[in-house]
Amino acid sequence: MKGYEVILKLQEYLGENDLIVSSNGNISREVYHYLPKPQVYLRGSMGLPVGVGLGLAVMNPEKRITVITGDGNLLMGFGSVVTVAYYKPNNLKILILDNSQYFTTGGQQTVSSAINYSKFLDSLNIMNFQSLEASPSTVNDSLDNFFNTKGLAILHYTIEEGKKELSNIPWHPTKIADKFLHRFG
Repeated sequence: MKGYEVILKLQEYLGENDLIVSSNGNISREVYHYLPKPQVYLRGSMGLPVGVGLGLAVMNPEKRITVITGDGNLLMGFGSVVTVAYYKPNNLKILILDNSQYFTTGGQQTVSSAINYSKFLDSLNIMNFQSLEASPSTVNDSLDNFFNTKGLAILHYTIEEGKKELSNIPWHPTKIADKFLHRFG
């Protein structure tokens, strides 16, 4: 499956009260077009989605926070995963869409395939973790488990290359923040 196909599936799991942080590039465009609005659509901020999600989770313990990030974005902010593991917010879900590329900037290869996510997250004592190839036969059960698991959960999907041609988010980053704060602030 492609990343946008996984994001389309999220429509079944994410509601109007969920807070979503999406990494910059194609993922934010897909979240903007397919999921409830407004959310935190990061722009020009490689490496920050997990850290922003952690901040929202700590400040809004009554809300479910879902971070949707790509492998390139995650690699640039890997230290935030260690901080998440330290605090283990019960309301944080992290979805990693891994196509082994910095896809938005031209498809340069990442080193995500060199990471054993299971060993790394196990070393941080993150128990609710699953890594698998995104396919029509695996996505429903894995998303059910991901969203219904109590506490911090991380789901890593290996995805196929590909995207939908979608327009950019029409809002300046300050307007994104204003709309988000007006809705949830």
